[in-house]
Amino acid sequence: MEDRTHFGYEEVPASEKARRVRGVFDSVAGRYDVMNDLMSAGLHRLWKRFTVAQAGLRPGMRVLDVAGGTADLTRLFLKEVGDTGAVVLTDINYSMLSEGRDRMLNEGRTPPTVQCDGEKLPFPDNYFDCVCVAFGLRNMTHKDAALAEMNRVLKPGGRLLVL
Repeated sequence: MEDRTHFGYEEVPASEKARRVRGVFDSVAGRYDVMNDLMSAGLHRLWKRFTVAQAGLRPGMRVLDVAGGTADLTRLFLKEVGDTGAVVLTDINYSMLSEGRDRMLNEGRTPPTVQCDGEKLPFPDNYFDCVCVAFGLRNMTHKDAALAEMNRVLKPGGRLLVL
């Protein structure tokens, strides 16, 4: 019997979840931030600012934003690490990643964006000072694998932030 997992209020085969999640985010990518504003009454913006404040970042540090989509956190992290630091925006969903990349390009910023699965990060061990995943963890099929990957790429003593 195939592994099963949750997708909303439904239980689905684990092999099907990523496709379903992709379909949802493909359909809402252009309206994602407006939807978050409406659903949280704008509180998601405060939660993100609070998260960045907890990161304890300094200029020159490296940050990985996993499932960062529209780049809200990436843009805030960039201010903290300055010109000598680096922030990498990742998302498994091309539509969401494109929204984030385009927003940063419109602001004259060009940090790296990488389309990848949070359960299989293409980065070296012990590389980032901070790894953050906002609301994307809930959409990952194997949360334990995703958290293990985030821990793997995090430097000893680094911070893993999960909203």
